[in-house]
This record gives sequence, structure tokens and C-alpha cells, in this order.
Amino acid sequence: MSNDGIDPDELWAQTTAIPATPPPSAPPTRQLIIIGASAFVVMLIVGLILTLSLGGDDTSAVIATTSTSSSTSVALTTTLPTPIVTTLAPTTSEETTTTSSTTTTLVGLTTNQSITVASGLGISHIADAKTTRIDSNSWAIAFRLADGSFIAQHVTPNTGQQGDTAIYRVGATTTVIVSAPNPETDWVRLHDVYTESGSTFVLYSLNTNFISTEAKEELFALDLNTGLTTSFSVVGGMNSGVSRLTYGNNIIVGEKFEEANAGPFFLNLDGYLTNPNDLGLADSYDNCTVCPTKFTVDPSGQRLAWIEADLLVVLDRTNASRIAEIPLPKGLYTSISSLDIFGDLILINVYDSNSGAMGKPILMSFAGTSTILDTAGTATFDQ
Repeated sequence: MSNDGIDPDELWAQTTAIPATPPPSAPPTRQLIIIGASAFVVMLIVGLILTLSLGGDDTSAVIATTSTSSSTSVALTTTLPTPIVTTLAPTTSEETTTTSSTTTTLVGLTTNQSITVASGLGISHIADAKTTRIDSNSWAIAFRLADGSFIAQHVTPNTGQQGDTAIYRVGATTTVIVSAPNPETDWVRLHDVYTESGSTFVLYSLNTNFISTEAKEELFALDLNTGLTTSFSVVGGMNSGVSRLTYGNNIIVGEKFEEANAGPFFLNLDGYLTNPNDLGLADSYDNCTVCPTKFTVDPSGQRLAWIEADLLVVLDRTNASRIAEIPLPKGLYTSISSLDIFGDLILINVYDSNSGAMGKPILMSFAGTSTILDTAGTATFDQ
């Protein structure tokens, strides 16, 4: 058929447009004569027109007709092809995996904050991007003092095992500053070193009668300037105890254990009661699969940090608001031994779950940027 004289776009519109009314079945004049002649013929033609209008071979739509007393409505139901439905419903696990791998990629983090690392190879000091080995003895934990000496301990206690019987000051010479009264049944644990009112204190606990039902663990602070010792509280017994504790402006924070229960440990020294419930925490957790753990406080006492499965939480203690929630590599929480927080930086100490050997600590900022230290061991911030 020829389309001479008709614009192509006009031709496409004519061939694809749907007529608003069904086409007449005969010339208009003849149709009017037939309608005027007989009502029967009118009814026949109307029926024919309706048949032509509603008929067709299109199977892409299902026609559902519903009748009422006054009108008839037509509803169209379309079936969405299966491939489209699949692409519109991506799985959540793929999104979580992508986010996790992106946010936990270790990148370079520069800081002027100096760090001490204790390991089986000695005490190492990191400052100005340089690492200096202090000695070659085996140490479990160490803290650097302002005069350049270190407070250190050889062994920390494990569950059901006796800890070290002395705490040392390491400098030009190594001297014992705290010792267990009876090395056969007692041990001491070095927790933290802090400065207050111009004096430097060593926070430690003494466990007496370790092998008996009368076992008792008591928390002390030794003033290095005066040599005086202050007792804070009994923190453990035969089937109870605490993790490594940290001190921050009249509050001591850590984790407590009692048989199968564990939970946050807050010891308020200034009368201000920090209640775990006010921070969204329970008093203790009983055999839960993933419990909040590894609680710590910064030296100012303002910021708390802990681990919730693959999440590192930092909270402002003054208003109980979370100021950082940092995703960690999946499963890392199972091999974290302790946290140390200073300013807007956090040290994550990790160990090998198979051998128990300490790995290389992770230095992380509140923004989530992080780097792995080049020296394995237990790391602490210098104050």
C-alpha cells in the first residue's frame, strides 16, 4: 500500500493508535435506515458492535469483570515477568558483605601519639614513626612513664591459671615494686598506670589463696611518689573475678565474671554512679552467643568503649550517647584480648585463637581509619 503524501510519523500514529470507538460495520446512512426500521435490527447491530469491541487475540492482560446493581467495572491484572521480580529483590547478605569489606579495609593512619608494645621479644616503644626495642626479656604488658622507664609484668593470669607474682619497674635497672605475699598461693595482676594530682599510680589486683575456697582478689593503687598503697574494693573470689581494668578520672572500668555470667564492671570512686542500664547495657549476661565485652575507659573518664560482635562502640559517658560505631572485620571479636582508648584513637589487641600468641595490634580512629602496627604484642598508649 502506498503512503505517498503522508508524513512517516503520521503514518506510524495512524497504524498504532487505538480507536476511541469501534469502527462502524456499514456506511452511516444505511445503518440509520436499518435502526429506524426495526428495534430488533438495532439490538442485533449493537450486540455485533460490542462483540467486535471486546474481542481480540491479546493475551498479555487478564480481564476480570465485576457486576453491581448499577454498573459494570473492568479491572486489568498484569503478570510481571519472573526475571524482573528477581532483579528487584537483591539479597541483604550481599549488601552487608560489601559494606563490611569496604568499611573494615585497613588503611594508613598517621598519629603523633606514642605507643608501648610488650611481647615475648621485649618492650618496644613507637614514637615519630620509629620503633625502639628497650630490652629483650619476655613481657605480657607494659606502660611507659614520663621519665622513660616502664611499669611491666611478665605474665598475666588466664582462666584457672595462676598469674605473675611480681610487678616491675624497667629502666636502667629492673626492680620489683609489687610482690605477692606468698608466691605459692598468691599472685598479682598489673591493670593500668595513671596520673592524678601530680602523682603517678599503678593499678593492680592481688589474688590471695588462689587454690582454696577462701580465694579473694582485691584491687589496689600504688602511689609511685610516696610508696603508699590504697585499697579500692574486693573484685573477685574463687569463682569470680575481673578482666584487665582501666582507670579514667575516678572511674575504673572493665569486665566482671561470675561462673557462667559476665558483664560490665564500673567502680565509681567519686560518688557518681554510672549504671550500665543507663548506657543501654545489662548488669550481666548469661550464656549469650554474642555479649558486649572488652569494656574500657579513656584517661579523662568521658569515653567508654566496648565490643558488640563485629562492632566497636564508643560512648560519651556524660550523656550516654554513642559517638562512634565502627564495623570490624567479620569474626575479629573472637580474638580480641583488650582495648585501650586515648583521645579519638583506639588500640585493639588481638591474639591467635589457635596458638594463643599475641598478634599485631590494630590502631584505629573514631572515623574508622586504621593501620596494623609492625610489632606484635600487647599495646598501650603513653600518657
